[in-house]
Amino acid sequence: MSQNTRSILVESLNLPRFNTMDELSQIIGLSSRLLYCLSMKTSNYYKNKEIPKRNGNFREISIPSYTLHIVQHWILINILNKLLPSNRAMAFRRGELFGHKQNAFYHLHTLYGLSIDLKDFFPSITANKVYNVFSNIGYNHFAATILTNLCTLHGKLPQGSACSPALSNIVCITLDRRLIGLCEKRGIRFTRYADDMYFSCDDKALLLKNYPIIIKIINDEDFIINTQKTHFHTPSNQKRITGVTVSPTNKEGIIELKAPKILKKKVRAEIFKSILSGKYENKEHILGEISYIDFIEKENDTPYLPLIKKYIQSTATKIQYFPELVEAYNNNHFYSGLKKLESKEITIDEDEYEYFEFLFKVRKKYLLKNNLDDICTYSTWPQIMEESEVILDSFDNIDNAPWL
Repeated sequence: MSQNTRSILVESLNLPRFNTMDELSQIIGLSSRLLYCLSMKTSNYYKNKEIPKRNGNFREISIPSYTLHIVQHWILINILNKLLPSNRAMAFRRGELFGHKQNAFYHLHTLYGLSIDLKDFFPSITANKVYNVFSNIGYNHFAATILTNLCTLHGKLPQGSACSPALSNIVCITLDRRLIGLCEKRGIRFTRYADDMYFSCDDKALLLKNYPIIIKIINDEDFIINTQKTHFHTPSNQKRITGVTVSPTNKEGIIELKAPKILKKKVRAEIFKSILSGKYENKEHILGEISYIDFIEKENDTPYLPLIKKYIQSTATKIQYFPELVEAYNNNHFYSGLKKLESKEITIDEDEYEYFEFLFKVRKKYLLKNNLDDICTYSTWPQIMEESEVILDSFDNIDNAPWL
């Protein structure tokens, strides 16, 4: 592609143009000296953080400084978001046609599936590939180099940069097109959600026959397959697509989407922890997880949101004898439509003594096990509290208590 053709491409896409650091400085509104440091000494403007993965290993996240993040966000908005990925790239895109749910919907009624995961997805995208993206849309060598330096770290795409998701989709255009060409000729459905690729059809032999060709294309494009996460799905096992389970129902021809069970269990545990401890710092995160699950399952016969609201209310009934917990719950409603709690007074006769002793021990043991502070003063509780605390450590069967 000639430089004139590339210049026309930049203009047609209405992309910002610059040939010097001073020109880029005027466009972005930061000093040329600062931009030079950000682009030439990039590693000084990142902090690395490790977060645990499900398999017990750790994923390294490179977090850019506030200033570098501003520049990367400018590149994302003014350049990268104007470039369209392939129509089978389902991640990191806005609109009702993309996302986890639509990715699963696309393969909803096929019988056989093949799930392939790309290993070290972002780090496997080199600075050279990123440079080619900017060069191919019309930027000269200087501009493409500066933009590449601002978007990469140690010669690869960092996980944590605002530009990395969009750049990964654009870099994968050739990979996507080759796989689309292969699959459409053979009646195979294909989508890619970041590093998670899914292929499906109604012919098992056809899928198996094309598996080696799919592998070859992926390898040709310099991506590595995580063989431990390669799975074939048949009608006899669960079809799970980017964490969303495609589940048949008792009704003929009706299939539902379900969020991961492990996520639902985690949400219930987080809700229980908040209510039982009276600490709601994680409330917004919990509501976000609920919103995601509800988005996946809200069209099912039994939507998720009413079920989780019922669980919140039933869990709240367990704290009615703890005034501080009742107050904390009423001040931190997960949902405004839920009824407020009323504290119950403790009146103990001989028959109820063991129940309240058990109630106190269960909660106390839970707090100790989870290293949580107790906000309750037990001012309304009888002498049972002091007596129970002495033998609390010997109460071994508490972990199996139905209240937990």
